[in-house]
Amino acid sequence: MMGVVVGGLSFQGFSVELSQARAAESADVYVNVFLAGGFPDIQGMTLAGQEVSRVNAGNQVGGGLRVGIFPQVTERVLGVELEYFGTTGKLSVVNGSGAKGSADLITLNSMINFVVRKPSGAVRPYGGVGIGYSGAILHRADFPGRANREVDSTPGFAYQFIGGLHWDVSTRTFLFAEYKHFETAFQWKGVALDYRANCAVGGIGWNF
Repeated sequence: MMGVVVGGLSFQGFSVELSQARAAESADVYVNVFLAGGFPDIQGMTLAGQEVSRVNAGNQVGGGLRVGIFPQVTERVLGVELEYFGTTGKLSVVNGSGAKGSADLITLNSMINFVVRKPSGAVRPYGGVGIGYSGAILHRADFPGRANREVDSTPGFAYQFIGGLHWDVSTRTFLFAEYKHFETAFQWKGVALDYRANCAVGGIGWNF
């Protein structure tokens, strides 16, 4: 009886190891987490129906999570990532009539990235494009013509361009640094803007 149990456990352990080995042979799979610093450039903003004459968008900070796969069928050169990240910062504006407004601005973004990279080596440059969904939240908003001064959210289509450098620190662990250019557009009641941000990204990841 004991021999059967031990043999069964050994066989199950061998099966798990074999499955992991086959997965590793068929694709590179990883997860990473990162911090991001955003430098927004607000364009085409209107406040109470009038063009904004001056915008001060403070630098934003945030972070995110990614899961990626580079399959063997693409020689591990072309891969796909699922990414979720957010940033927060402050926004203050003046329109053509001198009306002022301010708010805390939070962006929450769900993206799918298509990435090309160097397939091997301890240091790997990469670049790609992404598309997805962005949600923007105005918090503590004080804009003329708006009754809602607490929390207001709106969705928007988003896209981004990324480029970076990945380097291995062990067999399973890597670090990366990245530049990201992100664009979307938002429209709340009485407030609309085109949101663009250049972001500096850095993080750590784990291969499976």
